[in-house]
Amino acid sequence: MEKEFLTQIRRSVTLNVTGGKIDSFREKEETTGTVRAYDNGCIGIAGCLGEPDEQRLTEKAAEALALGIPYPCHLEGALEKIDLHEDEIIPVPELIPTMQRFLDRLGEACPRFAFSNKITLDYKKTEYRNSLGRHLVSSGRSVDIGLIVQNRGSGNLFDAALGYSGDRFDPDALLEQFKKEYDAFYTPVDIEPGRYPVVMESGSLFGTFLQHFVAEMYVSGASLLSGKLGQKAFSDKLSLRDDMNPATHPGVCFFDYEGCVAPDLRPTLIDKGTLTGLLTTKKSAEQFGLQNLGTAAAAYDGVPSLGFHRFYVDPTASSLAELAPGRAIYMAMASGGDTTPDGHFATPVQLAYLMEDGKLVGRLPDLTVSGSFYDMLGKDFLGAVHGQPQPDSLLCAVTMDVKKG
Repeated sequence: MEKEFLTQIRRSVTLNVTGGKIDSFREKEETTGTVRAYDNGCIGIAGCLGEPDEQRLTEKAAEALALGIPYPCHLEGALEKIDLHEDEIIPVPELIPTMQRFLDRLGEACPRFAFSNKITLDYKKTEYRNSLGRHLVSSGRSVDIGLIVQNRGSGNLFDAALGYSGDRFDPDALLEQFKKEYDAFYTPVDIEPGRYPVVMESGSLFGTFLQHFVAEMYVSGASLLSGKLGQKAFSDKLSLRDDMNPATHPGVCFFDYEGCVAPDLRPTLIDKGTLTGLLTTKKSAEQFGLQNLGTAAAAYDGVPSLGFHRFYVDPTASSLAELAPGRAIYMAMASGGDTTPDGHFATPVQLAYLMEDGKLVGRLPDLTVSGSFYDMLGKDFLGAVHGQPQPDSLLCAVTMDVKKG
């Protein structure tokens, strides 16, 4: 019998913001433990909430083998890798006063905005061991600011959003960027319908299409990518990866829940336009004869399942002005979009800004943007830039059809 042992500790402090004031907080700490036992092509799982008793969990996992749940035993070989990011971003006792001062300054800089929602300080530590001698430990911290914005007097539930996620807190830099968005929000501008570079977060571009990278969809023929593995299908400028690298994704665990460690800590889906990987677990990789990408997730008491962390696109430009020179559209808030079976994508854009040479100029009326899957990731893909306008930003640019309303 072979086995894997996983333990995870997570601590978080979440502040609730209403009308620009912190009115409550929640502090949470959770520890989970998991043992997976493998024998005769089957898996047995035992998990617990709280400090784990490994011996007891191992016994329960071995008993669960009798359930006959099929799962291949492909444990990764011996490796010792420990990557700890323990530096405190903001001491917990100072979190409320620090963030209230920030919100007060933000309210003074943006007086026509009313701010609500959450601010979270998060710590996570994950440890993995297996019976072949692999031992991995990862820990990290992050601060997440997610503010919903109401234009005072608009009568809407919300009109905009301001956000940041990272492993450092620079209030001056954040205030400077949020003020630029505030000024642009109250500067109405217009454009004629046509084709424009559309700048957006990587998740807004690829999130709709992620299901097509799932192995089960691919082999069933239901994916837009079916039959394209190993082929050049997209722009040379496009390299798409799952970001499990703490250097660019603060707080992430650098290994997956089956003990896999990807090269550069970024499992690759597309490499310079060639489809090279699909989302799998070890079970689906064996079942379909595919390479395991190493992005598996799992509940503490469940069988490994598909996982994904954050989209990473290799940068092609050093600035927004270089990425999208001249006039471009920055897609700040969009929801309700969808993709047809043949790959045509369209979405209404509830908040968009006009950009000129990488700078926000003003707020555009409601728009609809559209394009086709292979064009958007092919001839119409303009590239990506990191660290602008904020350190955590990863923006992509795509030429799309744009119309009003």
